[in-house]
Amino acid sequence: MADQNVVRVVLRADPGLPLEIVRQIAETLPDDMRKRSAVQVEWEADAGPGTLSADEQVEAEHLADVLADQFPGGAYDVAVFVTDLPRRYRTQPILAEVSRPEKVALLSLPALGWSHRPSRARRGVVDLVALVHDGTPPRFAREYTVHRADPEERSEQRFVTPGLLGRLRLLSGMIRANRPWRLFTGLSKALAGVLATAAFAVVNVTVWKITDTLGPIRQAVLAVLAVAALLAWLIIDHELWERPDDVISRQRARLYNAVTLATLLIGVLCLYGAVFALTIVLVPVLLTGEALASSLDHGAEWGFYLSIAWLTTSMGMAGGALGSGLEDESAVRDTAYGVRQRSRLEQQRKHRTS
Repeated sequence: MADQNVVRVVLRADPGLPLEIVRQIAETLPDDMRKRSAVQVEWEADAGPGTLSADEQVEAEHLADVLADQFPGGAYDVAVFVTDLPRRYRTQPILAEVSRPEKVALLSLPALGWSHRPSRARRGVVDLVALVHDGTPPRFAREYTVHRADPEERSEQRFVTPGLLGRLRLLSGMIRANRPWRLFTGLSKALAGVLATAAFAVVNVTVWKITDTLGPIRQAVLAVLAVAALLAWLIIDHELWERPDDVISRQRARLYNAVTLATLLIGVLCLYGAVFALTIVLVPVLLTGEALASSLDHGAEWGFYLSIAWLTTSMGMAGGALGSGLEDESAVRDTAYGVRQRSRLEQQRKHRTS
């Protein structure tokens, strides 16, 4: 027989970052709940993976079905799911949903925004556990609008972030979930193309002469064009742009396309910065004053080194665009999207082909 003085909290999360966060939360949850809850009981936390449907609009009261196989008869007191899929009420981002009759709640990480996500998620989970178990109002309720399916029913609640700030927070949170800085390390063929092109350009006399004639404005234009070329090639060649058919899907696709564009842009800029940093270190080593003086009217100067590093990096990005065409489509999606976003796209693809 279950101990009435022990509250068992089940934490389930999507694979990847949400699961990492949930396991950290589980370590401190008993202490956090003793401070947060007015009920004098002992708390136990069990964290693990719990894959939900790729449908971002799954209702909170249906989450108990996911736990039915793991916990026959509902052998838990509170269950909280943490997902990196965005959830929305109409066009407004949802932070959390609660169904007290089913003893479950769901927290959507993207609605927390970009920064301080682990600490915000920890506070959110603690508040949701307290709300489900003993009805304690969550501290984050002041920042959110509460929607209920039945205005007179307080057991099922949906916490929504209103206004433009909520949408921007959701957008930044979705980008953060994709971890865009991993892009340049995950695309090996594109990275090889960037480095090979940059290495060739550094020792090319013609490139030296072109560098001598380019001012900062032209260099900046070339950099923008190079970044845009790699960005466009990744999106078009690997079909990362969503083209939905109906109105509701188009509204959703605009959000996902904006996230894709921002994710890839940040990743490409990280690649550009890494290659530029590497090039600026290697250029003074490879290009001596004597070598430059024999081909140009001047010797080695730091201004010239910076300029040639800038140009060769831009040229390298153009080479990376060609290299990215050799990447396997799944490899590009793995580096451009988070786990749950890839699951959603795969489900959509199967639905279209069936």
